[in-house]
Amino acid sequence: MRKPQRGLVFRLTAVLLTGALLAGSLTGCASNQGAPAQSSQVGTEQPQPGESANLTPEQYEAAYQAEPAAKRVIHIGYNGGLCQAPIAIAQEKGFFEAEGLNTELTRAEDTRDAIVGGKIDTSAGMVAGWLKPITSGVDLVFTVGLHTGCASAIALADSPINSFADAKGKVVAINGGIGGIYHNIAYRLIAHDGYVPGDFTWKDFPAEQALQVLQKGEASIAVLADQLAEKWVQEGLVKRIRSTTLDEDFKNETCCVLGISGDFIRENPVTAEKITRAIYKASLWVEENKEETAQILLDNKHISGSVDYAVDLLKLYNYNVTNDGTEKSIYDSIDEYKALGVIDQNLDAETFKKQVWHRFELEDLKN
Repeated sequence: MRKPQRGLVFRLTAVLLTGALLAGSLTGCASNQGAPAQSSQVGTEQPQPGESANLTPEQYEAAYQAEPAAKRVIHIGYNGGLCQAPIAIAQEKGFFEAEGLNTELTRAEDTRDAIVGGKIDTSAGMVAGWLKPITSGVDLVFTVGLHTGCASAIALADSPINSFADAKGKVVAINGGIGGIYHNIAYRLIAHDGYVPGDFTWKDFPAEQALQVLQKGEASIAVLADQLAEKWVQEGLVKRIRSTTLDEDFKNETCCVLGISGDFIRENPVTAEKITRAIYKASLWVEENKEETAQILLDNKHISGSVDYAVDLLKLYNYNVTNDGTEKSIYDSIDEYKALGVIDQNLDAETFKKQVWHRFELEDLKN
């Protein structure tokens, strides 16, 4: 049986003694949104060595059994995307069960809203899509990264557009709405290339129409998920002019993370760690078994399409990401989105970083 990690022990001690974790507040986090920030946050201070005694495995298990979530089904959100492959694999390969968890996959297209609405307890999502809502009061905490990736900026294969420089003053198509995931990703892409949002015109189109939008000349570049872009690249219809998956300045960043309801993690810190461990183990398994992963997902109708294309997509991403890498990715995104005005520029970034990222030590799982 595993030995509890010091960060968790600290939180368990706080729960047992006070019934709650440390509270924190943000300054100016929601001034542009009109939504109040949550008054209760996950603990923002990491313990120093020797601040709390280690729990024995028996004490750890007793603490888990005392949590509300130990007595019910835990609802894990899944939207059918390959980005969330470790969630489905954790269920199908028994990683949740190995942690003693009673879990159920719950279909949710918008996993963030499903968490907020109490339909699910946890799911995976993109850092680019979740940071801004958290600054506006959504009570969500990141606990582990799943993989790198997973967006492309594309232009028609025969287009003279080979970079954002070639499209300055032109239309860039994004999907998911202005201020959505791919709009935010596009902002980071252009910022890395030395441009500002005002250098382009931004228009929102459904992702599946992106190729048609380019072909009709309604946009010069489209920014969208690899799951669509890769197919058109393989067919020779488009070319990548920028990529968070392949380009040197982004390819090592964690794209997707596990988000857990703030209420859930405060009430169930041991369960939250168990979920996190299961997802991390599943991610490591996916990295080493991408062909089998694709087959399992298709056999269990978690995804549709062909095995070969699913494998191609899985091979684009690194599912063996580290805590250090995920932490840096989250923190860099916060800093850049603040500078770009995607999130409130009055935000106390250092406090927010500690609020949004709850780190469990997981390196022992690689051994």
